[in-house]
Amino acid sequence: MESFGTRLRRYRGERQWSLSDLAARTHYSPGHLSKVENGLRTPTRELAASCDAALDARGSLLAALGAGRTDDAARGAGGPAGSAPAAALPDEAALPALPATLSAGAATPVVAALTTVLDGLRTTAQSAGPGAVLESAAAQVRALRGMAAHARGPEAGHLLSLAGRYAEFIAWMCQEADDERSALGWARTTASLARHVGSPDMEANAVLRRSLLALYCDDGAATVELASAAAGFRASPATRVRALLRLAQGHALSGDDLRCRRALDDAYSLLSGTALSGTALSGKALSGTALSGTAVDGVAGPVQGSLPGPAAGPVPDGAALAAASGAAYAAGHGSGHYGTRHVADPAAMARGWCLQVLGHHEEALGLLGAEARRIPAHAHRARARFEVRVALAALGANDVDRACATLRDVLTVAPGLDSATLRTDLRGCVRALSRHRRHPAVAELLPVVSRQASRRTAA
Repeated sequence: MESFGTRLRRYRGERQWSLSDLAARTHYSPGHLSKVENGLRTPTRELAASCDAALDARGSLLAALGAGRTDDAARGAGGPAGSAPAAALPDEAALPALPATLSAGAATPVVAALTTVLDGLRTTAQSAGPGAVLESAAAQVRALRGMAAHARGPEAGHLLSLAGRYAEFIAWMCQEADDERSALGWARTTASLARHVGSPDMEANAVLRRSLLALYCDDGAATVELASAAAGFRASPATRVRALLRLAQGHALSGDDLRCRRALDDAYSLLSGTALSGTALSGKALSGTALSGTAVDGVAGPVQGSLPGPAAGPVPDGAALAAASGAAYAAGHGSGHYGTRHVADPAAMARGWCLQVLGHHEEALGLLGAEARRIPAHAHRARARFEVRVALAALGANDVDRACATLRDVLTVAPGLDSATLRTDLRGCVRALSRHRRHPAVAELLPVVSRQASRRTAA
């Protein structure tokens, strides 16, 4: 099999570029690139993505690097996030149903009150670590399950549906606490409750939670498999859009530029279809559509060309798509309880994420920077997670000053958030910053970023 260095040299030769030509476009030194080509240096994923984008290799160089996870991303001794054996996962039956009782007809006010509690926990989690909310959220699941055992007819379903929303939130907080085993267990609890109440949205979002775990373990193949499964549910447009965006991220992580672009196009087609019709789209499965590029509900299929998304056909502009996303959530009959609440245009943010991973740093920086600025200032967790992606794109684009300024802002809130996903991206920043050690701002900032990136969740 052709090595990465050999393939890089072949692509560079086909372009008739010198090492200096390639260095100017990737911001790696000619000497470093020469060592990579000759097998004297192991290429990082960031270098492979930058070279792939510069040489228009369409994922070929990323494929040559290999599909395995980096040691840095593979936290813990377990396997891929999507493949943990079921026997090793916590079972929802292990949570004892408390001896809670419920008076006849009281489910509606109880659900309303505990929904307010959940909203409060979500708000708290934007500024505090997982330890501030996990115990309380788990207690509410036990209480809701206990009350459901005493409820009759639809009341039991309403209580268990809310328990599922709590369980999905707990799975997210367990992931943020770097506890992947518990996160998978709570995702399984969510799926079990979803099947009990017949909620495809809840079940699909449980699968998407597992796909996000795989994404942050740098496992593109598992991310694609799980996102495709989530896209196949007869769920609301909002959930199906989230599945397609996650599918695009999985393909980007695997270096598959073409399938990434197609999944993004299909997500935009769903959003534009919602904007044009003003109603929820049909519930047909989209797992095949995401890869085939066929039209969705009469909306034009994928537009060929560069990755930054469709530029022709009936697809609205960014503002209209953001509004369409909100309409899709509203049409989803409660599906808006899942996914981000603070990103104005999740499709644009996902597209920027994919561009950055595939090495199109300048374009990614424009998209990610614009969307990060739209996140409310009080949403510290959401803003920090996306601003660190802005910093990664800025470093890839050789805008070191902007990256350092962005990271300073992130570091003001990162210790209190205690976020494992944030630390994963900060480790990528450490690698990228290390290339600029002589820059005065980097020399000052790198030790601080390194400490935060290696910090573990407090017991």
